[in-house]
Amino acid sequence: MLLDTTLREGEQSFGTYLSMADRERILRGLAAVGVPEAEVGWAGREDLGDMLALAARVAPGLAAAAWCRCRPEDLRAAAACGARRVCVGVPVSDAHLARRLGVGRPALLDLLAATLAEARALGIDHVTVGMEDASRADRDFVSAVARHAAAHGAHRVRLSDTVGLFTPLEVAEVVRGLRAALDAACHGGTAPRARRVSIGAHFHNDCGMATANALTALECGADCADVSILGLGERAGVARLEELAAALVVRGRARFDLSPLPGLCGHVAQAASLSVPRHWPVAGRDIFAVESGLHAHGVRRDPSLFEPFPPDLVGGSRRLGVGRKSGAAAVAAALAELSILPPPPALPAIVEAVRELSATLRRPLTPAELVHVAGVAGAAGPLAALLPGPLPA
Repeated sequence: MLLDTTLREGEQSFGTYLSMADRERILRGLAAVGVPEAEVGWAGREDLGDMLALAARVAPGLAAAAWCRCRPEDLRAAAACGARRVCVGVPVSDAHLARRLGVGRPALLDLLAATLAEARALGIDHVTVGMEDASRADRDFVSAVARHAAAHGAHRVRLSDTVGLFTPLEVAEVVRGLRAALDAACHGGTAPRARRVSIGAHFHNDCGMATANALTALECGADCADVSILGLGERAGVARLEELAAALVVRGRARFDLSPLPGLCGHVAQAASLSVPRHWPVAGRDIFAVESGLHAHGVRRDPSLFEPFPPDLVGGSRRLGVGRKSGAAAVAAALAELSILPPPPALPAIVEAVRELSATLRRPLTPAELVHVAGVAGAAGPLAALLPGPLPA
């Protein structure tokens, strides 16, 4: 259901250089999560053979694929490195055909047929045909390429939104149409052995819709969606593994172990010289941190009221902070958790002191600061009494 391309698409991103140790950590992490398939490199990459061997050694349950251009020589190079599974990129927009390849539609179909014939001759076990720039291509030609690929032995056709322009409604329409066209061709006997050809999806995130598009594709008949850790990839990247895996698990569509994801995301961020924002889905450190009074009250009553899934599902933990946005009930509850029970008449002064100090510090208070505030404000009242000396660490 998910194909991870961190080690292909991700490594193509600007300024990203992963060591073999990084790659091994990523492969082990993907296996721990339960991702079934990954692209581990491309034909022409000097260490493709090493990557395929590494994947077989450290993640034997992971189906490792090599990406190739739509050229027979690329398939021969991949096969020589030990690839038994390949993903072939095929531009389908007229702009790419004319300005990148310098060929017309009939010539592309001939090249695709020759490339797939080479795959059969090499005994390659699984071939995906990735239809590049599909969001700017003629829909009828996209369908024609998919049916042509199926008729010449492709096992999967992949809808690739190379520049991230698709919307979920468009994705739903295209995937359903593609599924119907492939099924009709299968039943009509034009595909070898009348077997079912699966549909994959590869969405870029230039307009921020990659994960939504990937989930929509899977909901509308696609069998597989491409992802990468943190969405790492060209420009704004692609659909994010951590987001799509969590969405599928929460919706009951898949069974992945999400707990390794924050650590895996942190490792990739460090290796790629990125920082994970504190509010980043699944991997952000503050996604289960609550300060505002309404949310804090609801979470204390029943965490599911304000959480889509429990923190331990993704290896996280819940934090309830007090600060400028906290009310009396939240402050009293936080103090009670610290075994401090101020008399009711003292609580308003403590709440005021908490809010003022939090505003000065521009963050929620630490437990030590809350204890200090409660002691001083409860005894003397004014916040000014807190400020001459340093606060406890």
